Amino acid sequence: MKVAIVGTGGIAKVHARAILHLGGEIAGVCGSSLDSAKSFGHGRPYGDIERMLAEVKPDVVHICTPNHLHKVQAIAAFEAGAHVLCEKPIAASIEDASLMIEAAARAGRVGAIMYHNRGYPLVQLMRQRIASGEVGRLLRVGGCYMNDEGLSPDRFTWHFVSKQVGRSFAMMDIGVHWLDLVEHVTGRSICEVTAQFSTHHPKRVWSGQPGQGPRPPGREVENGVEVDVQVEDHAEIMVRFDDGASGSATISTVSAGYPNRLAISVDGTNLGLDWTQQEPDWYLERRGEGLLKRFRTPNDLSPDKSYMTFLPAGHAEGHGEAFRNVISQAWRGMRGKPAEFPSFEDGLRGSHLVEAAIRSAAERRTIAVAPRVAS
Repeated sequence: MKVAIVGTGGIAKVHARAILHLGGEIAGVCGSSLDSAKSFGHGRPYGDIERMLAEVKPDVVHICTPNHLHKVQAIAAFEAGAHVLCEKPIAASIEDASLMIEAAARAGRVGAIMYHNRGYPLVQLMRQRIASGEVGRLLRVGGCYMNDEGLSPDRFTWHFVSKQVGRSFAMMDIGVHWLDLVEHVTGRSICEVTAQFSTHHPKRVWSGQPGQGPRPPGREVENGVEVDVQVEDHAEIMVRFDDGASGSATISTVSAGYPNRLAISVDGTNLGLDWTQQEPDWYLERRGEGLLKRFRTPNDLSPDKSYMTFLPAGHAEGHGEAFRNVISQAWRGMRGKPAEFPSFEDGLRGSHLVEAAIRSAAERRTIAVAPRVAS
C-alpha cells in the first residue's frame, strides 16, 4: 500500500513502524508545519495536506492529528480517491463523524478507526470464549482505563482545549477505547450509560512548548496563557447491556503510577475472565475452585484468527503487534478482500456512547443509547 500520514506526533510514529513492518510505502507525511514533517524521518515532507494528496496520490491516508482536524482531513482524502485509517476518536462530534461516513460512501472508499485493542490476540480469544457460551450468561463487566496524563496541574496538551478535543477529554481520549472494547469482547450492546465527571485541575497554563498545540484563548499570565479547562480529566461510568448485564469503569487521567492501564473484567454464570493491556500476553480465568493464569498460545485462536499472533508461546506480543493486526485487516478490506476491522461506523458508535456519558454527567441522570448496528 502507498501510504500518506497526516500528523507527526508519537502515535504517528507507531503507525509508521507498523506500516513499514507490513511492507507498506510511506510516500508522504504532512505535519502542522513543513519543518515538523521533515523531522519525522519518513516519506516526502509536506506542510499542506491538499498538496500532498495531489502529488503523492496515496492508496490510504493514516490520520494521526487532534480530534477537530479529522473531519476535514478525512473528507479531503476521500475526495482525492484514498481510503482512510483514522486515529480514535473518529471526530470531535457526532455531526462530524456522520459527515465523514457520508464522504466515504460518496467516494466508494473504506474508512477504518484505530481501536487497536481489538488487535490483541487475547482480546479475540476472550471474545471467542464468550460467543461460544463457555463463559455462561453474562452477569457483569467491569474495568478501567487509567493514566497520569492529566495528573500534574503544570502539564498542558491540546487535549485540555475543548475547541480541539471536543466536549470531553478523559472519555473521548481513553474512555472510548474501553467502551469499544467491552462491546467487542462481549458481543453485547450498551443500552444505558450513567456517568459522573470531575475536573480536578480546572485551570492550566499554556506556555507554547512542543506538543501543547496552538495558542488557546485565555488570560495572559507571566509564563503563558491561563486556560479555563472545560473538559473532564476523570469519569466514573456505569453501563447496562441489552441482555440485562451491567458494569462499571473508572476512566482517569489523574492516576499516579499508571502510564496506561486498560483493564476489562467479565463475569459469567460459568466463569470470569480478566485482562489488562499493560500485561497483554496473559489473562486470568476465574472459577469457583480458584484462579488460572493463562498465557497466549497461538493454537488457542480459531484458524480464521491465526493472523493475529505469530510468535511462539512465551514470547510476548504487545502494543506494536496490535496496531499491526488492525492495520493489516483494514488494508485487506480496502483491497476488497474479506476482513474484520473497526470501521467508521464503529467510530460513530463510540461517539454516541461518549455523548451519552457527557449528557448523563451534565443532566445527572441515566441516558438511553440505541443498540449498535452489527458491522
